[in-house]
Amino acid sequence: MIAVNVKTFLIGLLIILVATVIFTLPAESVPLLIPSLLFAGVAGGLYVGYVRKRPLITCFYDGLIVSIPASLLQAVVVVLILWFYHNLRVDNTPIKLVVIIFAISIMLGGVVGGPFGGLALGLYYRYVKRDRGEGELYEKYLEEKIRDDDKKKLEE
Repeated sequence: MIAVNVKTFLIGLLIILVATVIFTLPAESVPLLIPSLLFAGVAGGLYVGYVRKRPLITCFYDGLIVSIPASLLQAVVVVLILWFYHNLRVDNTPIKLVVIIFAISIMLGGVVGGPFGGLALGLYYRYVKRDRGEGELYEKYLEEKIRDDDKKKLEE
């Protein structure tokens, strides 16, 4: 029962991966790896929260649904960039580097970043913007009313 549609899921995944590449690629950013993974997860969660807009739990859940698979791909991208592009090794054991990066990525990007990014935007729409869907409900009502009127005119 996934609440996120495929288009939103793929765009959120793409946002997380692009943000990861942008913040991991420069050689000066290697010491800032942990905040960059967190920020990439939050960016994907913000997008999902923007698409969902409400309610809060759904924004949080959708952020989690998008960010967990994205964090696995994020870890693969980070390991490849650190290993081949930056030539980074941890005590000459590549398995240790891979395990550390996967754990950090899942914890920060998947479990913390994405859900709290979605929750932050859900809170924004709930308390700051005060949009609880009345505008969309009114538009749907008008569309249904117009369709009903058109049907009546066609029947006459």
